[in-house]
Amino acid sequence: MSKHLEFAKTFGVFYDAYRRFLRDIYDENNLITPQEQFHEWYLKNFTYSLDDATCSQLFIRDLNHELYHIYVPEPALIDFFKSIEIRDIEGIKQYIRDNGENVVVNKNDECSELEEGINFAFCVHPARMKQGFVFGYTLYLEQNELRIFINHGMEQFHISSTEIEKKNSVVYTDQEINEMTKFAINLIAYINAFPECLTEGVPHGVKTENNHYLQASEKVIDALEKNEKDVVSPHFRRGYFKRLSSDFYKNKKGQIVFVHETIVNGKAKTLG
Repeated sequence: MSKHLEFAKTFGVFYDAYRRFLRDIYDENNLITPQEQFHEWYLKNFTYSLDDATCSQLFIRDLNHELYHIYVPEPALIDFFKSIEIRDIEGIKQYIRDNGENVVVNKNDECSELEEGINFAFCVHPARMKQGFVFGYTLYLEQNELRIFINHGMEQFHISSTEIEKKNSVVYTDQEINEMTKFAINLIAYINAFPECLTEGVPHGVKTENNHYLQASEKVIDALEKNEKDVVSPHFRRGYFKRLSSDFYKNKKGQIVFVHETIVNGKAKTLG
């Protein structure tokens, strides 16, 4: 299936700059690695904001094969993530705690204060799209604040969990930021709720490492629809993700589940 699909690419501008750097500027007699040399050069000449610095750091991690790459054969799954309302951020924070790496992070844009944090990041490559997505999640432990970095082509920005919790913030007043924030949050929730849908694998001809496919779970699909070109795509259920925090759930306490909004016997149906 994936052999005939074209998947979106990430860090395109950075890889172009890195190839030019190796050709024109790289000093092979320098004691530090070409990746470190490129990072210093890029920070000095092209970094004007915290967003630029974050994207550069993630690119260096990708050069070092440290980032996960997730390939999504069904683009409608991306639209599904963008459409689900955010109901619970604490489960996402716990996922970062459980799966991320301990780091020292900047507390402000001036990079003048540091504190302990946990970082987790990956690249998402949807099929039949040109630009992929880079997500960097950083949990600031002192104030329990989650900051999410989002890159899509030339667009990039940070979103804080404090903004997600305020219904009058830019997360809810800007449609594009709203959809991208929901995408970043619900992607993590989906992987947590349906881990069997994330499997190891790499599309034909792709040379990245740490590669996985993300498939659509039957538990969130209502029906399959065929368009005028005979392309079959899923029609997704309406619902939301939540973390089970009550002792009532016993064995499932702490897990993230998908709640189908259809009412069954007076209650919303929990899936996962």
